[in-house]
Order: sequence, then structure tokens, then C-alpha cells
Amino acid sequence: MARSLGRREFMKGGGAAAAALVLPQLVHPDNRGPRKPNIILLLADDLGYAETGCYGQQKIRTPNLDRLAAEGLRFTQHYSGSTVCAPSRCCLLTGRHTGHACIRDNGELPTEGQQAIPPDTLTVARMLQRAGYATAAIGKWGLGGPGTSGEPNLQGFDHWFGYLCQRVAHNYYPTHLWRNGEKVVLPGHEPGNLTGRQYAPDLLVEEALQFIRAHDTGPFFLYYPTIVPHLALQVPDDALVEYRGQWPDPPYDGQRGYLPHPTPRAAYAAMVTRMDRDIGRILDLLRELGLDDNTLIMFSSDNGPTFDVGGADSNFFASTGLLRGRKCDLFEGGIRVPLIARWRGRVRPGTTTAHVSASWDILPTLAEIAGVAAPENIDGTSFLPTLLGRPGQQRHDYLYWEYRARGGNQAVRMGRWKGIRRGIGTRRDAPLELYDLEVDVGETRDVAAQHPEIVKRVTEIMRTARTESEHFPLPPPPPPLSDLPVIPKDDWRLVRADSESAFNGKVGALAFDGDPATHWHTQWQGASPGHPHEIVIDLGRRRRIVGFRYQPRTDGGVNGMILAYEFRMSDDPERWGPPLAKGEFAPAAYEQEVLFTPTAGRYVALRSLSAVGGRPFACVAELSVLGQ
Repeated sequence: MARSLGRREFMKGGGAAAAALVLPQLVHPDNRGPRKPNIILLLADDLGYAETGCYGQQKIRTPNLDRLAAEGLRFTQHYSGSTVCAPSRCCLLTGRHTGHACIRDNGELPTEGQQAIPPDTLTVARMLQRAGYATAAIGKWGLGGPGTSGEPNLQGFDHWFGYLCQRVAHNYYPTHLWRNGEKVVLPGHEPGNLTGRQYAPDLLVEEALQFIRAHDTGPFFLYYPTIVPHLALQVPDDALVEYRGQWPDPPYDGQRGYLPHPTPRAAYAAMVTRMDRDIGRILDLLRELGLDDNTLIMFSSDNGPTFDVGGADSNFFASTGLLRGRKCDLFEGGIRVPLIARWRGRVRPGTTTAHVSASWDILPTLAEIAGVAAPENIDGTSFLPTLLGRPGQQRHDYLYWEYRARGGNQAVRMGRWKGIRRGIGTRRDAPLELYDLEVDVGETRDVAAQHPEIVKRVTEIMRTARTESEHFPLPPPPPPLSDLPVIPKDDWRLVRADSESAFNGKVGALAFDGDPATHWHTQWQGASPGHPHEIVIDLGRRRRIVGFRYQPRTDGGVNGMILAYEFRMSDDPERWGPPLAKGEFAPAAYEQEVLFTPTAGRYVALRSLSAVGGRPFACVAELSVLGQ
């Protein structure tokens, strides 16, 4: 079992492990030589670009982060590693973008945890550990569950405390946390609690403060990825009272995921302000211990604010400011995030920079600060010259992102230009959208047609800036469809659907209404029958058909997407022969075509035998029949 190094052990074994820093440094009181700076990396969870006062927030109070910005440097064009949690953290810790990172999506394990970082990964923690730093990670991990190679203690952290699994972190009153390989059971906590005896962020900040006190002779590296303000909406009453009643605040009933809350807007604001208070406690302790002048503090977020689930209201708080998109988007609102850096005596206070940077730049920056060489096979570039206000800052030729969910997406930032391809696995010729961020930071005007040479360069970067991932491949473009005629649906009618979600209008007739944006979905509220699910359609008269096309839901969800299927035809909707076609659809959101021997009949039936993800549902956005 891994354990934390105490102050005495660390000072005995780590002091001579690294080269001297070329920057001005403090000197040990016993004259043993220059002292490396302490490093604290604070990472919020789903905090939007404009959700702190220093980035324009008007409703949520963040006085300590505002003070941090006033005493340091604020980046206005900094980007997260990804638009969701796990890959963003992987990029930050390894210095690689999602075209090369080992984790490129939230790969869930059947047990507790997510896809693990491989055992030979060189993380920023391992690099600093070798440079003589005491290292700790406290908060949310998401890069490997219990017993895997991804555990923090196996990735360069001397000390670890918090949530290993992102799903467990959806509850602020969890049944357990983990400390250095040991499960810490929290008595009296039940899954799904709105309140409990111990609020996890309180436990996390106390652990962070203890680590700082234990290593006040330094140098230390503290990685503090808080779970705030990721859903669910949960905060103690003493924090909630600050915002309760300030605005109209309709209750959230829990129907869009996570836990319900009677005052969701107040809860969200209170969660952010309480996080800010905890950061203030860390700042106060540094001052108390006399560490202010030799500690670099950086604050950022792992991606943009959440979309419309769980009672969050990003529109109300203007969480992305002028930016388009949110979490799970590669538009600016999903990946442009705050970055604040304070280092007294080195970083000029009250300054801002438009330097274009990304979280994979943090590893080489900290390598240069620690006086060690960064790995060669990374994508990051040190922004230390920007921190110190010195010349010689190297700039990226481009920044690259990929995200396999929502049909597969890629994005490139190249100077003033931002290129995006969306739905590359759902559209047969997904176009590249191009935006000029100097004049259109909201990405409202696609100017691809006016700049074909830029489009060509960005397209080439999207092809060459990546390697294929075994665990997180980008979806391939859909296969071509035949040019066979599609039978008009003017006189089609629904005979029956064995189940339909009438409570929210996802009824059977939507499966052939000619609009792929609508879909039939079997019932999921209350009792829901299991597979097989069947929808039967009257084609209006006897037809000779040679195949059909199945369009899964197009709203970004996979719930109910059919996997195994059977397709039948008959002249009697109560009597069916053997299936004309039987197999599995690709687990993808594009329209799929199935051909068979020409057959005549009036009624067709599509039967779902299983669904993507194993859920007991079925859905169809559009069913088309090929023939005469």
C-alpha cells in the first residue's frame, strides 16, 4: 500500500534530486542552497469561463479567486484538454492533447472507476517527484479505479485522498472516499442523500491544509481537483443561506438526472462561493506559514459548464459569457476555461494575457520551473516566459482536440482561426466549419466558404495531429447508401407499438413522420417492458420492397438505440413469417441500410432484440422502406 511521505522523510531523501532553478529563489535558513518553489494546482469541475467575478460573473461571488487574479496573471485564451472530465485531466497530467493522450473520453469501468492510465505513464506528478517534490492529489481522480494501474499513488503521487470514480463523485455526501489505497467509509451516509454528516469538499480541503502544514519546508506539489461545481446540486445550509431568495428559483424535480433541489440556482451559486471560500483558506494558510513568496498557485477548470441537466441553469448565470457551447461541445464554451496564476515577486500582479495556451502546457511549464527536462514526446509548450513577463515565449502552431461522443468531433485552433468538424461518424460528408475568433468569439458565422486555403490546412491538421486510439477510436464515417427509391410515406399509418413514451410525446408515429429530429421511444417512466420491442406499420397498400433504412435518434443520446434487430413483412399484421433480415446495427447515430431479396406485402415490423448499452428500451427516429 502506498503512503504519504512525511516532512522528515521527504527532507532526508529528496533534497538533492533536481537541478537548480534558473529563476530567483529563496534560500534555506540553514544555507543548504536554493529552494525550489512550491506548486499548487487548483482545478474546478465543470466551471464555466465566466463563472467567477474576475471573468465577468455578475451573480456568483468569488472574492478569493478575484483576489488571486488581482495579485497575479489572468489568461483570457486558455483551453482545457477536453470537453469532459477524464480526458481533460489526462491531458493536464501528461502534457498530451487528445490526439495522443491515453484517455480520450469518459471510459466507464463495470466496477468503480474509469479507464486507467497505463502503468508506464510519465505524469507531471512523477516528474516533480523525481525532482525532489513531495506530491499529493486531493479531490476527484477519474483516471483509474481501485486496484488498477491508474491509482494516483502509482502515478507519481506520494499522497492521495478523495474520489477515485467520477460516478461516485456525483454525490457530495458519498458512502466512502479513498486514501492511499484504503477505502475510507463515511458512517451514516446513504446513496442519494441531499445532506449527510460530512460534506466531501470540507473533508478534501482539510486534507489539503494538513498536507501543506506537513510539508511547509517544501518543496511540495499539491494537485487539488475539487468536485465543485459538478452536479448534483448539494451544499450545506450555512452556505445556501447566502443566496436563498435572491432570484426567482423554481424547484428542480430531478427529472433530468441527478438529485432534486428546492432552490437549484441558489444551490449552484452557493457551491461555487463555498469552493472559493475553501481556496481562501489555502491562501490564508500559505500566508500564515510564510510560503506566499515561494509558492506558485494556478487555478483552472477541466471543461465548460454543464448542459441543461440536473437543475443547472447555465443560461441564467451566463456561465460562458459570449462563448458558444457548453460541456460536451468543442465550441469555445466547452473548452475555453479560466486560468489564473499567482507567484509573488515573479508574476506581475493585476495583469492579463491573450497568450493561447492549453492544459497540456502545464507539464512543460512546471518542468522548467522545477529545473528538469520535460519529456520529448509531449504536445505542450512551456508558458513560463508569459508568467514572468519575459520575451521568448514559444507559440503553438495549432491546438487540437477530438471527442468521440456525439457522433465524433474534431477541433483545431490555429492563430485567429477555429475549425470544427461535427458528427463525423453520423454524416457522410461532415463539413468543416471555420470561425474567425478575432471578430467572432461567439462562433456565429461560418466563413469556410470564404477561406478555402485555411480550410485545407485545418483539414490536414485534423488528419495528421492524431494517432488512432485502441480504447477511444474516433467513429468512422458512415458507409454510403444505395440509390434505390424510397417509398413515400403519405398514406402510412401506425398499427401498433408495443410500448411508447406518451407522457413526453415520444410516440410510435414519430418513427415515420419524415422528421429525423423526432423519435419513437419505448416507455421508461414507471414500468417498462423489456425486449423484444416491436413497431408495426401499415404501408397503405401492398408493396414490393427490397430493403429498409433505420435512423437512430439524432439528439445526441443513445438511450434506446437498437442493436440486435429483426425485420418482417406480411399481408396480415397478426401473422408473420420468418424475418427478411436479422442482425445488428452499428452502434452509431447515422442512418443505416439493410437490403434483402425482393418481397411483397402491406405490413412491416421492426423488432428490437437488444439496445446499445443493454438497456430495456428501443427507439427509432425514422424508418424508411426501399422499393416500389
